[in-house]
Amino acid sequence: MKRTALTIFLGLVGLMGGNSLAPAQTVYPEKSLQLIVPFPPGGASDVVARIIGGELETRLGKPVIIMNRPGGGTTIAAKEVARSAPDGYTLFFSSNSSFTLPAAVKESVPYDAAKDFEPLGQVGKITLALVTYKDNPVKDVASLVAEAKANVLPHISMLPGAISCLIYFAPGLS
Repeated sequence: MKRTALTIFLGLVGLMGGNSLAPAQTVYPEKSLQLIVPFPPGGASDVVARIIGGELETRLGKPVIIMNRPGGGTTIAAKEVARSAPDGYTLFFSSNSSFTLPAAVKESVPYDAAKDFEPLGQVGKITLALVTYKDNPVKDVASLVAEAKANVLPHISMLPGAISCLIYFAPGLS
């Protein structure tokens, strides 16, 4: 009987002591999240970010604040995220161009794309299209390249550090 009582006593002491020594467990998230979008409000990326943010709010039970930080070919927003606390409360909603193009077209980038970010998942895919007006004599890429070599093109729209910049500066087109 003494042996059984001692075993039960030691077992209870072990349970009580074990629980008091265990680190406090927190449930993520404890506070709101920031979803940084490197594009202006109202565009396709912003709309999709707000849909994703709303779904995250529903699933996580915490507010998701959409923060638009346009400019610098996405480097302004990427820099803000790279310098934020690595606690999982600041998320970056961007295209892969934020991690590839700035280093290719700028002298320096204020973050290391390989070390400062951890990919979480792919949200979607986009298709880029090269279009012109219906009556343009340029009907395909070969004729566009020939026209670009022969004449100054009347209008090219681009954003430095964005995919259009890479296309504009492609060999043979500049």
